[in-house]
Amino acid sequence: MPRARFTKQHAAALAGGLGLLALALLFYHSLAGGTLLAENVYDSYLLQAQNWLAGRMDIADGASRPWLELAVFEGRYYLSFPPAPSVLALPWAALGLSAGNLTQAVYALVALAGVYLCFWQQKYSPAACAFWAVFATVGSNFLWMACYGGVWMEAQALNLCFAVWGIFFYLRRQEVPAFFLLAAAVGCRPFTALLAAVLFLRPLFECVRQRRWGRLAAVSALPLAAAVALGWYNWARFGSPLEFGRAYLPEFAREGYAQFSLTYLAQNLKNLLRPVTLDAALDLKFPMFDGFLPVAATPLFLVWGAGQVRAIRKKSFDLQDGILLAGLVFTLLGLCTHRTFGGWQFGARYTMDLVPWALLFFLRHPPAEPGPGARWLCAAGVLFNFYGAVYLLSH
Repeated sequence: MPRARFTKQHAAALAGGLGLLALALLFYHSLAGGTLLAENVYDSYLLQAQNWLAGRMDIADGASRPWLELAVFEGRYYLSFPPAPSVLALPWAALGLSAGNLTQAVYALVALAGVYLCFWQQKYSPAACAFWAVFATVGSNFLWMACYGGVWMEAQALNLCFAVWGIFFYLRRQEVPAFFLLAAAVGCRPFTALLAAVLFLRPLFECVRQRRWGRLAAVSALPLAAAVALGWYNWARFGSPLEFGRAYLPEFAREGYAQFSLTYLAQNLKNLLRPVTLDAALDLKFPMFDGFLPVAATPLFLVWGAGQVRAIRKKSFDLQDGILLAGLVFTLLGLCTHRTFGGWQFGARYTMDLVPWALLFFLRHPPAEPGPGARWLCAAGVLFNFYGAVYLLSH
């Protein structure tokens, strides 16, 4: 496919999308009391980076931070999340700066730009590129997460950021940076490994068929190095290459709960059917723990579902679409085996890990322009998620 041209119209459309997200974040932090540049006490990734610079793998004085989800292993306190975001926090730690909300805003803007460029690469119009970029970020559950620089949301924001930029390079057939970025996404959210594995099938089959073993080694080298580094880091802390600390959270160790179990699957799936309702006073009511109906906070999934039906009816639904659908479903089922499915939240934030799968479907069926229904859903998503972000300031 010939390379797309980045015209002035594309530059203006991208700038408009970035400006919309930037304004939303500025308005939110202004309503929150001017918190955009404030320190976020839940920024565990910065805390880990500070301890790395001090020569420690554990967290010094971890016992004095009971509000953080720190793992306790052999009397020491450790970050209990995959550590890739801490690498990006190293410059901030070295400069002695602490601005978790600002870095989260930057990650969100970079994610929006990545989505835009994915659709640009597939030769969508400037209006369509801007629509999908806004729909996937400002008009989805991602907006609330972008407002909050705590460790939980930071991991998911960076996961989407790395994933969409990995997809961008994948579409350009620049697979070395593509799979390095996808490996970085796995270092934020491990279930993204399934997405990386599915996308890896293309270079794997091509290299094997053409006997291009050097090319296969080049594509594999950086992801394998990242996997080895993550495995070694886990082993050095917990004695297992697959354990990044969640099993040693006090809530699991003390109460005997498993972090992941099939016994949680049915309840979490049931929780995802809980609707947003109106009471007698026309006041919105929705659950604030463990998620509610994903399409309410991320209406992109409604458009994705309609696209699946339309592709099947038009007989354009092929094997690759089936693989993407299966990947999305299996990722959702895997996420639903987690005990809490995200705990306190607005929307169903774990389902944001499904967005790259949905975007890949849309990217495979260009150059469809979004219709008026999709545009109104996007606008509704922007309003609802901004409402939710502000609502949680006082709840």
